[in-house]
Amino acid sequence: MKKKLGLVLGSGAARGWAHIGVLRGLAEIGVKPDIIAGCSVGALVGGAHLIGALDEFETWARELKPLSALESFTLKLRHGGFIDARGIFEAFAQYDKNIEDLPVKFGVVAADLATGEEVEITSGSVISAVRASSAIPVIFQAVKRNGSWLVDGALANPAPVSLARKLGAEIVIAVDLNAVPRVLARFDAPPPTVPAVISADQRPAPGITGAVAKLIEDTQAAVLRQIDFAKARTHASPHLFETAYAAADIFQMHLARSRAENCPPDILLRPDMRDAMPTAFDRADEFIEEGRQTLLAQRGQIENLLGSSERVG
Repeated sequence: MKKKLGLVLGSGAARGWAHIGVLRGLAEIGVKPDIIAGCSVGALVGGAHLIGALDEFETWARELKPLSALESFTLKLRHGGFIDARGIFEAFAQYDKNIEDLPVKFGVVAADLATGEEVEITSGSVISAVRASSAIPVIFQAVKRNGSWLVDGALANPAPVSLARKLGAEIVIAVDLNAVPRVLARFDAPPPTVPAVISADQRPAPGITGAVAKLIEDTQAAVLRQIDFAKARTHASPHLFETAYAAADIFQMHLARSRAENCPPDILLRPDMRDAMPTAFDRADEFIEEGRQTLLAQRGQIENLLGSSERVG
């Protein structure tokens, strides 16, 4: 008997468009998950897929321009956040279903503000569950569900492999968008040695060809740029928002690693999103392709794992 395949779609804000590419890649190789577990934007994309709204959702994502996503939100400071996200979710209300009625098992994680504990949502409205799982603290308003105020599940379980296992997954593919974090690499210590610079007054000796002279000039320019970069990096200081972004990435990276030690996936997909700001909602085209390519790069491993499970069964 074929083992049940679980797909875990992790947190990552705008980087979550990569999850669309992962789903497209799976369809391309003819693989259908039996279970999907999501967190934050992973819950959003997984839910859109299962209620049959992924095509419309992808079209909307690809058409976004810088800051245009904010047009779908209402600014109102209440419930612990200053953005009311109900507008964007209501736009897809016609597709809403109960989780119990979906074609595959689905669950998302959120965090309870009262207890700090992880909350697993595996029943009721898909849109309600997804909205709770993606309520980024302070930015999006908390969501009240069954008497509890819930916020982004990334605070508790950024890539919920444990939930996929609990839902019955025997083989798990997890997508961790924070595995390659947006750290502030520009503050790495500069190289201890810098190549000698050709003097600006130095002229090519008679007989040296134009190509060699051009090579010397290009080398000089490149070295000077490296020196300028090293000096700038030495005297630079972190900016407020880049520090916040980097801190959030580092936190989620270590939390996901810690959770994976006790409950690891069988295949971990790590799209390289280090150049992706969490607010870059207008870069859907490239993020979707990054997710697709990351999935297809593991096609052999996925097919071997699924094939071996059929032979064992």
